[in-house]
Amino acid sequence: MRSTLRLIRKVRRVLASLPLAAILVGCAGSSSKPSDTFFENMTALCGQTVSGNVISEQEVDADWRASDLVVGPVTCERDIIRLPLAVGEDTSRTWVLSRMDGDLIFRHEHVEPDGSPSAVTQYGGAAREGGTASRQDFPADAATKANFQENGLTASLPNVWTLSLDNDQLLYALARPATNTDPARDFRAAFPLNVKPK
Repeated sequence: MRSTLRLIRKVRRVLASLPLAAILVGCAGSSSKPSDTFFENMTALCGQTVSGNVISEQEVDADWRASDLVVGPVTCERDIIRLPLAVGEDTSRTWVLSRMDGDLIFRHEHVEPDGSPSAVTQYGGAAREGGTASRQDFPADAATKANFQENGLTASLPNVWTLSLDNDQLLYALARPATNTDPARDFRAAFPLNVKPK
């Protein structure tokens, strides 16, 4: 018992001698998940506006390839990063990355010209296991699948969206496998960054 008390006192003395910042950094480092690190890396975009283009080559994306793509200005709160996306003159889309109950969530927000929510909006999902500090994949969640089914978008049920920070650029991708009735989907867009991720 005495040895335990001596040990506790010794630990207290050591902690008391450390700067608070060092203690907090140590605690943060021990619980950091790749999804949290990815979110923090994405905050490098806060306040930025970046231009990009479609780099995939499927014919269905011809209109997007012919348009200027602009993300921003990116706005950030503690657990939410909003990335408005303009496709030419169309500013109806916003990508929303958020942290909620320990999960990293990616959603697509769509509005009508009058600002009201589109029928197909708030689709996306939580990051799946295996993501890294520079890449996260987001399979369609149950709410997304229900929305797609309600709106006749059954081909989109297996959608997986990807955000990654690679070679000083933001990459956005949409992928889904081929079915008996629909070809595989491969959409990718790249946005060179004004600032490097952390």
